[in-house]
Amino acid sequence: MPAASCNTLYVKKGDFPLTTALLYGGGPALTNSAGVPWTAAYIDTIGEPTADLRSNIAAEARAKIVYERLINVTDDPGIKEALGFLMTREIAHQKSFEKALHSIQPNFPQGKLPGIPEFASVYYNMSSGNDARGPWNSGDDWEFVEEPQPAVDGGDGLATVGVDDADAQALKAMASRTASDVSSDPTTGADLGSGQSV
Repeated sequence: MPAASCNTLYVKKGDFPLTTALLYGGGPALTNSAGVPWTAAYIDTIGEPTADLRSNIAAEARAKIVYERLINVTDDPGIKEALGFLMTREIAHQKSFEKALHSIQPNFPQGKLPGIPEFASVYYNMSSGNDARGPWNSGDDWEFVEEPQPAVDGGDGLATVGVDDADAQALKAMASRTASDVSSDPTTGADLGSGQSV
């Protein structure tokens, strides 16, 4: 059979999407079945197991809630049964990830570097109205800093940066060198591409 006939038969049989044939010819279509390019954007990792496991635990928790909501909006017993199974698997996955996380000791704080001790267990009272107190901001693990809130770094609380004289001179020179010429109005590609004579 001629090659053209084979290709026509292949497309007509439905084994090869016509859109794919039109867009990519004989080349590979680096997309999923919905046509979304393979970018690896679906990979959720930071490269630190204790952080990734926490992310997985949170994802399973969110997925369980989605299944609960889907169960609440259907009255089909078969759908409810299927969704109930899928929801329960999220629980199993969450338990598995939690066990894996706690098999790594120590697992908090994540990573290798410790936090700065003077800030790691301080709660700054930034709220207004009645203050809520609980284990998240009280007890032996916490230093509670009441109003007024101090500048944490000992500065004035504003976004300021201190530079020495040499750096200040370099900054001034750069500002002068990179300053815009506000009187300049050259012909640009936008002008040339507009189709109007310039």
